Amino acid sequence: MKAKMKDNLVKRYKNALPGEIEAQEEGYKTIAFLKSIENQEIELVFTGIDAFEKKDNNIWLPDELWDKI
Repeated sequence: MKAKMKDNLVKRYKNALPGEIEAQEEGYKTIAFLKSIENQEIELVFTGIDAFEKKDNNIWLPDELWDKI
């Protein structure tokens, strides 16, 4: 499914999942990834109801971060 990522993804991610980035051993990779897809159109894949970027498929993208296109 195609999605348009919103702006301020790091802030939105932290609001959706408080403490998640800080709890990750390599949280800096999550921050870099979120910044790289900000305001971009991406392809999402789903595992159950959880969305992931098709190429990366490692970082869960809560629906607060994107709009379906």
